[in-house]
Amino acid sequence: MTARFRLTPCRLLLLMGAAAGLSTPARAEPAPLAIADIGFTDSSGEPADQRAAHERRRLALTADLRGDLGRAGWVRSLPLICDGPCRLDAQGVEELRRRARGEGASFLLVGSVHKMSTLVLSMRVAVLDAATGKLVLERLLSFRGDNDEGWRHAGDYVAREVAQALPLP
Repeated sequence: MTARFRLTPCRLLLLMGAAAGLSTPARAEPAPLAIADIGFTDSSGEPADQRAAHERRRLALTADLRGDLGRAGWVRSLPLICDGPCRLDAQGVEELRRRARGEGASFLLVGSVHKMSTLVLSMRVAVLDAATGKLVLERLLSFRGDNDEGWRHAGDYVAREVAQALPLP
């Protein structure tokens, strides 16, 4: 003798709710990413003093990266502010990594812009695992335009690259 299962509207709703619960994975906490202040150097030799404009663009680039990556939803952006330019030599990066771990970050983003000429700039960025120091992402890109638009375009590219490189929670 077999028992018949009758699908009533109430049972249908319960089954649909259970299926929806099974197909939706629990959302993990966003990955904490410490973003150090972006650095800047200029070897273009231009006679005009552009330090104020470059400082404004450097700060805007840093703030935009923190904001863009924080808005991604699965990254929790943690500012890592330096007193003056962040040192990006081995000892400086190690100190930044230690500070990032102390802030609870899983990853650390460091970078710097270099102005080579009136028109051409380069930006090097790296993302490290804050616990091990292992390189997760490194990019060296060049961009044209020492202006707000050029810097913003470069920052947008870096934000996309970092968002794609970090492991999803």
